[in-house]
Amino acid sequence: MITLSGVILAAGKGKRLNTPSPKALTLLQGRPLIYYILKQLSSLRRYIKQIIIVIGYKGDVVKKEVEKILKEKEVYFDKNDICFVYQEKLLGTADALKCAKPKIKYENIFVACADTPLITKPTLFNFFSYYAKNNAICCLLTAKANKLTDLGQIIRDDDDCVMAIKEKIDRSQLDMREKLIEVNSGFYLFNRDVLFSNIDKIPLHPQKKEYFLTDIVEIFYKEGFKIFSYVTDDYNEIFGINTQFDLLYAEKILRERILNDLILKGVKILDPQTTFIDKTARIGKNTIIYPFTFIEKNVIIGNSCVVGPFIHLRQNIRIADNTYLGNFVEIVRSKIGKNVKCKHFSYLGDVTVKDNVNIGAGTVVANFDGKKKNKTLIGKGAFIGSDTILVAPIIVGKGAITGAGSVVTKNVKAKTVVVGVPAKILRKG
Repeated sequence: MITLSGVILAAGKGKRLNTPSPKALTLLQGRPLIYYILKQLSSLRRYIKQIIIVIGYKGDVVKKEVEKILKEKEVYFDKNDICFVYQEKLLGTADALKCAKPKIKYENIFVACADTPLITKPTLFNFFSYYAKNNAICCLLTAKANKLTDLGQIIRDDDDCVMAIKEKIDRSQLDMREKLIEVNSGFYLFNRDVLFSNIDKIPLHPQKKEYFLTDIVEIFYKEGFKIFSYVTDDYNEIFGINTQFDLLYAEKILRERILNDLILKGVKILDPQTTFIDKTARIGKNTIIYPFTFIEKNVIIGNSCVVGPFIHLRQNIRIADNTYLGNFVEIVRSKIGKNVKCKHFSYLGDVTVKDNVNIGAGTVVANFDGKKKNKTLIGKGAFIGSDTILVAPIIVGKGAITGAGSVVTKNVKAKTVVVGVPAKILRKG
C-alpha cells in the first residue's frame, strides 16, 4: 500500500443550505459534516499519515470544532497529525488545493470534500489499493447514477479511457437507452509532483470566477497521462450535501445503516421508519425496540430488554439485561439494573436503579433544584407506586415501597413503606 497526505476541502459557505454556519459544520445526526470524513480517515491511519484541512468561510469556527471533535476521542487522529491552511479568497477547489501545497509531506495525495458524509472505510480502502496497484498518477472515485444527478459526468474516449469531467451535463445529448451514467465523487488520488506541475494550467471559470479541480483531468489527458477510475457499487457513498433536502436523504441512509447493523446482531426492531438510534449506541441480543424510540449517543442496553414505544433514552445511560422500559418514558444520566420494570409515563433523571425494581406509572424524579442536578438511588427490589415524586437528592432503600401519589422528600430506609404528601412512614419491616 501507500502513504498519503489527506487534504479535506472545508472552506465553503454552503449557500444553498441557507444556514449561517460554514458548510463543513452543518449538522447531520447531531454531528458536523466534517466529522464523518475525519472518522473514516482515522480508521485508515495506517495509510493516511497527515490531514490538511483547508478552511475559509468562518475558518476559525471550523478549526475550533475540529479540535473539539479530536478531544472527544471519536476520531483517532492526534492533534499533531492535523493542520489547517486558510483559503483567503474562495476561488474554487483547485485554488484550495494549491493553498495546501506547502504543508503536504508525502508523495501521494488524497483529496476529499467535507460535505460527503456517507463514504465508508471499505470503499476508501479499495480506492487506495486500486491507485497503488496501478501505480497511477491520478485516480477518481466514481459511481453509476441516474440522469437526475447534478454530479459531473465522466467522459471517456473511444478506447474507454477517462478524458474529462463534464460539470454541466446536457441531458438531451445523452443516450436515453442507458439508465445510468458514471459520475464524479469529488474524491481524488494524485501524485503530488505531477499534480502541482500542472495545476496552474487550470483556467478561471468565466462565469463563476473560480478554478475547478475537475479541469485537471482533461489537462492530464492532453498531456498523455492515464487517468484511472475506481467505481463504487453504491452511489449513496458519494452523495454530497448541498441542500436541506440532501440532509434529509443522508439522515435516512445513515439511520438505515445503523439499524441494519443492529438487526444483523440480533436486535429486533419493529419499525425502522420510526426508530432513531445513534451509531455509538450498543444494544444486546434479543432486545425488542418498539416504534417511536429515540436512543442517543453512547447508550448501552443489555440482552433481552424491551424498549418503547414512545421513549427517549438520552446520552450515556446504562441499562442491564431483562429490563422493560415502556410507553412515554424519558431517562437521562442514569444507570438501570437487571429485571427493572418502568412501563408507563415516567421521567428518571440522574438515577441509579438497582435490580428487580418496579417503577409505577407516572413516577417522576425531581432531580433539579433550580441550581444543580441531584442524584437518586433506588435500592434492589424497591417498589415505587404510581404517581410517586422522588425529590432528589434521595435514597430509597432495598425493598422499600412508596404509596401511590407520594411525594418523597426524605430518604426511605430498607423495607419501609411510606405514603402521603410529604411521604411519611406507614410501617417498617
